[in-house]
Amino acid sequence: MIYPRLNRARNGQRLSVELVNGLIKRTEYAGDLLRQGKCVAGTDILVAQKYDGTTISGGGRLRIVGRATVAGVNRGFVYDGSTFADIIYPSSSSTIAYGIDGLNIVGSAVVGGTTKGFLYNGSTFADIIYPGATSTNAFDIDGSNIVGSAVVGGTTKGFLYNGSTFADIIYPGATSNDAVGIDGSNIVGSMVLGGIIKGFLYNGSTSQEINYPGSIQSFPWGIDGSNIVGQFALAGGFSKGFLYNGSTFTDIVYPGVLVTLAHDIYGSNIVGNASISGFTKGFLYDGSIFTDIVYLGATSTQPFGIG
Repeated sequence: MIYPRLNRARNGQRLSVELVNGLIKRTEYAGDLLRQGKCVAGTDILVAQKYDGTTISGGGRLRIVGRATVAGVNRGFVYDGSTFADIIYPSSSSTIAYGIDGLNIVGSAVVGGTTKGFLYNGSTFADIIYPGATSTNAFDIDGSNIVGSAVVGGTTKGFLYNGSTFADIIYPGATSNDAVGIDGSNIVGSMVLGGIIKGFLYNGSTSQEINYPGSIQSFPWGIDGSNIVGQFALAGGFSKGFLYNGSTFTDIVYPGVLVTLAHDIYGSNIVGNASISGFTKGFLYDGSIFTDIVYLGATSTQPFGIG
């Protein structure tokens, strides 16, 4: 059940049984998320509507993960709104952090010339390698479920990994598949169908295309409830971000740039990056204001996940 947002109670106000029960259930749910490490204790409990019901985050504190390129080398990062912390897979020549859920972060690293996926819990890295693959990327995580893509026999296939078993995610008729975002049973990604790059939404049993009208390519990247973000390409080298609510596309364009990419969404917050005169900067967009996210000394900062 999804509980509506509550107004602040007034001194002496009589509270209904339904209202009190709703508060109790929210508090119990918040406590459970705290035990799982999926939210941070703060002065407030913020309630947001998500696909699988009511979820709670403490104090409005969000963490953002991504890639920073410094002196030509990629390093993963986690950013809490004020401080960057590096995420570097041991002995890797490149590390990228793609997705985050609570304390868990997924991404990919290049070790000895081979790309492998990883799960990082804040202290330990665990490899995610699709059986028989020459390359594995882990793109997003929701609870114990991880989505990504693997190259097997020269073909790219999407996958869902539950910690022990890989399940293929392949759009019917597609020659290449990437699963890049997950929320509950819903997965978004991109595929090559008839030689054209298109987006898809998979709900665990059926798939549907997601294509920005008039675009030559569409790439959904992130999903939160019924909202999906991504990017689309137009003729002439223009790329824009988009927000899709299941029926309507809304452009996301960083002011003054030709290329804007939207990578992930959490509630009303969207992260992505924009290219300006050869310099790539990250951003956080709340629906009206863009806030820059720039790793110190980096020529490129690309936020990929938020949670």
